[in-house]
Amino acid sequence: MKLVKYLSLVFFVGVGVSAYSQTYPHNIVGYYNLMLYPGDNLIANQLDHGNNTLNAIFQPGVPEGATFTGWNPSSQQYLPTSVYDIKAGWSINYELGFGQGGLLHSPATFTNTFAGSVWSGFILENPFVPPLVTDSGTLLLSCYVPIAPATFYDVVGRDPQNGESVTLLDAVSQISTTTTFENGVWDNGTPTLNVGQSAFFNLEPVPEPAVYNLVGAGLLLLATVRKRVFK
Repeated sequence: MKLVKYLSLVFFVGVGVSAYSQTYPHNIVGYYNLMLYPGDNLIANQLDHGNNTLNAIFQPGVPEGATFTGWNPSSQQYLPTSVYDIKAGWSINYELGFGQGGLLHSPATFTNTFAGSVWSGFILENPFVPPLVTDSGTLLLSCYVPIAPATFYDVVGRDPQNGESVTLLDAVSQISTTTTFENGVWDNGTPTLNVGQSAFFNLEPVPEPAVYNLVGAGLLLLATVRKRVFK
């Protein structure tokens, strides 16, 4: 049974964010502050800013020369690098939306404020039901909403399968840790994400519901035939 999940305490719930003079399409709006450290940071944008491009979601204060890249699940490699210029902004103005992750490399520590509206599928006081991730392979993912700790289920929309793994990055130490799910246990700790964090998920293909139905029907037919033969 899935527990009811609530927005993290670092998230302010209200009817508007006057500090940013924005109008958002949903009622639940707010912000969270994300500290970025020197080196690599696997980040997430968990609020809809209306325009979710890098130039829109990053506030003034990004260090000169910071870089950002996304992940291409088809080619299983990073996208071309976008470089930040204080005057011109990002050289490639990527979008970073719900459920996605990105790699930001910073030359210095800074804090960015992400502001906007919560994913429309989230309803206060109701159990959080995330969208199901149907892709397989190595994916850079985040939770759709700013809850912490966000579990595997909160990110992928289902429980883990044998052989699936999650690779987390500790931005402070710059150390990556991979934990793999085998026989109901994570071999290197249960993976969870903080607000504004993403991670690499190595996912196995999930059989379609129709496949399960066909298998079940086949087993039932086989049992019936055997019963008739040996009766």
